[in-house]
Amino acid sequence: MGFVRTVICVFFIYFAGRSADGSCYFQQEFQGEYVMQSAVIGPNVQYATLKINATTVGIWGHCHKRIGNNYLLRMSHGETSCIRCFHLKLRSSNVLEMITSQNSVSKCHIVSEEQAENTCPTEQSLRSGNVTEILLFKTKDVHEMQTTRKYCPLDGKYSVIYRNRNVRSSKKIECLGLDSTIDSCPSGSTLNIRLKGCNEGEISEFKFECLGSWNGMRQENFIIFVDSRQHKPRYRCAVYEREQRTGRIYMALSNDSTCNTDLHNATSGFETFLLQPKPATPWPVDIRSSTCNFPDWMQGKWEQIRVNKDTLVYQDHSSFKTYTIKCAASHQSENKYLVFSRSQCNEEHYSCLWVHKRSSNILEFQISTKSSHLNHNLCHESYFLDDAWITQGRTVPITTGDVPRMCPIAGEYTGVIPDSESELCANLRSDCNTEVMYYQVSSCVTGELYEEREYVCLGHWVEGDLLYTYTKRMDVAAGTYECFVGSITPKQEVYIKEAGTFCQRDIDPIKNGMQLIKNDVVTCHEKMPVFNVTEESPRISFEQTTSRRTTEATTTTVRLTKSTRKPWNFDNNMADVPENKEKHNNANISKIMVLLYICTISLLYHL
Repeated sequence: MGFVRTVICVFFIYFAGRSADGSCYFQQEFQGEYVMQSAVIGPNVQYATLKINATTVGIWGHCHKRIGNNYLLRMSHGETSCIRCFHLKLRSSNVLEMITSQNSVSKCHIVSEEQAENTCPTEQSLRSGNVTEILLFKTKDVHEMQTTRKYCPLDGKYSVIYRNRNVRSSKKIECLGLDSTIDSCPSGSTLNIRLKGCNEGEISEFKFECLGSWNGMRQENFIIFVDSRQHKPRYRCAVYEREQRTGRIYMALSNDSTCNTDLHNATSGFETFLLQPKPATPWPVDIRSSTCNFPDWMQGKWEQIRVNKDTLVYQDHSSFKTYTIKCAASHQSENKYLVFSRSQCNEEHYSCLWVHKRSSNILEFQISTKSSHLNHNLCHESYFLDDAWITQGRTVPITTGDVPRMCPIAGEYTGVIPDSESELCANLRSDCNTEVMYYQVSSCVTGELYEEREYVCLGHWVEGDLLYTYTKRMDVAAGTYECFVGSITPKQEVYIKEAGTFCQRDIDPIKNGMQLIKNDVVTCHEKMPVFNVTEESPRISFEQTTSRRTTEATTTTVRLTKSTRKPWNFDNNMADVPENKEKHNNANISKIMVLLYICTISLLYHL
């Protein structure tokens, strides 16, 4: 499989190199094959396929220049060319949103780079909704692998009230009794829907597969579903809202594959669902009588868990199970707890929860072997795996009080990426007064920038002679966390290696990682990005940054409004788009080789 991926990558780089347009590249997370809504004919939605590689976005041309999340795309027609500006936002690993001004999609007459920049979406236009938005749904990733399903934020078992209010037809379908149900069994990536007692008299059963979810500007909760019904759009956008006190969920869907058409809020849409939680099975007597609580430092919301007194809810994204875990008894070891667990499908068992506080904003845990009865021996270390830790970061980091610096380094470090034959150079820098790290990859010869990433440090800890740093990545989809393992020598040499999502333990950064040398001239940057904390996640607001390349600018959050935005249909606007017949110029050999190194190294990291 590794050989096949490498061959695919070589051909990909070859063709990408032929059309490379300056130092503007799309991140690997953006690349792949997508489908998008192309036209709506009556009740039917048609889709078109679009591919994004390192330098090109399908029909819209080559990446000419990047300014933060805004990309200038150039396409040629004969001897002339034109430039459009798109704002790209990765909503989840499977959903990419492209936003542009309302007059820029179907017509491309701008030949000046400066004029094109003036059409880029601004914070004001994103807030007002005076833009055109295009949702792309990924079907294959950069390695030609089929995209994987995602965990659905709606789990459990519910009774449901359903309404289909088709404003274009007098036919209204309502299922108002409590006989209709929704559940996420056996997989938390799928909602199984069974509608009964409807005014049409038929029993309807279908599924919603979750493709991704995200939070909007006004704290709306969006989900993209794959709809199994034959006479419905395949891809559906939903907005939902959960009542904290009752657990009820209100959800509405649009009429097509956009988040606009006949979709206004969680209670007003083309289709609406009211989910009423089914009564829970009583907890066992020994659990109801327990006085055990999880420690104060654990309380709150983490990536995949939330803790409230004696209850921990864990969404396992590998098994697609949601476990409600109740504290049964504290073990003699202060960081082990006998617990009783119940899944969203009412699967029950006893086990031991082993927890470590790595920092104020990082915890790691393991769950022991399962048992059908309460057994204190479950907390013996023989029931755990040595390296099976699950790393979790707080969704709202603690940044006040006696909190040590969360980034382990300050200043600027440079190095050469291993196996690149000294072609690729890396730059890692962090400010003394903030918790932000910037990572860049560029040509060691020309300085041309190929990739840049932005991280917020959540904390670090030491095990043996290795330093682990847990971060939240800010330049891709929200909720993306990455771990790094490193070693810092007395000579200020830093060896660093990616350690996956859960801080993999069997990695030697000195042997397999990259060496970074501290720049004595640059120790700290002044007036760097300020770390602001919001309700859901840390944000970065830029006051006055130090000198940075033109490919980097203010991080902008795309915020959706409900009805003023205009969806775009591909086929309806193609008449004004010039056919892309650009003459492919051969890129120079060094640029192709550099791209090949990037791809090969990326593959090595993922094997």
